[in-house]
Amino acid sequence: MIVTITSILVIFISSLIGFMVYKAHRDLIDVRDIELGLTSKPFKIFFISDIHTRKIKTSTILKIKEEIDIVIIGGDLVEKGVPLDRVEKNIKLLQTFEARIYFIWGNNDYEVDILRLTRMLKDNNVYILKNQGVSIQHDMNTFTLVGLDYMKTGKPKIMDDFGLDKDGLHLLITHDPNVLPRLEKSFLSTFDLVLSGHTHGGQIRFLGIGPYTRGGLKKVCNKLVFTSEGYGYTKFPFRLGTNAECHVLILK
Repeated sequence: MIVTITSILVIFISSLIGFMVYKAHRDLIDVRDIELGLTSKPFKIFFISDIHTRKIKTSTILKIKEEIDIVIIGGDLVEKGVPLDRVEKNIKLLQTFEARIYFIWGNNDYEVDILRLTRMLKDNNVYILKNQGVSIQHDMNTFTLVGLDYMKTGKPKIMDDFGLDKDGLHLLITHDPNVLPRLEKSFLSTFDLVLSGHTHGGQIRFLGIGPYTRGGLKKVCNKLVFTSEGYGYTKFPFRLGTNAECHVLILK
């Protein structure tokens, strides 16, 4: 009886580990409409966050048939120990969309040689948003993207003027959604949508319980916030109750 129970336990644990590894590498392409009151044709964003150690799958990118207007990398493109050539291959794969790529810093990005990473991104025409804003003209609409630097404590450095077009749509990109309550209400109120990552949706959730809430579209501080559960993983290549995901966000 002891041998039987032990065998069942070993099989269960092995099966669970195998399933968690499978979930950590099974890509979900999340395509969703977000209503923002555009007066022009839809604006399509490919959003990916928290890649960490993973190689983006070519097959995943090729499955996306939408014509992407911009690509946004929401931080944690890399972490300590990841070779820079792997990161560059991921960037070149994202260039398949033939759209401008924007990047914000995550906490794990600061674990590597910042100068080398910055140089590689610029050499590959990736626009780095570090406490900066940039305006994008799309049909009859103007979008202003503002990217915040990652700061674990205190507040990101908010500049007085990001060049926000009064009549345009404003998108805020912050790696960690938990920073939102620390931002000035007057600053946060100017944005129509916030994009974030960092939490991995808790990564491993037992019976629906995890260290962070699930990702998705929610209201935070009375703002529409989309949080990705991330493409990669941290510490262990496991997922349970969450998805390894990337997104096509269709703003309408």
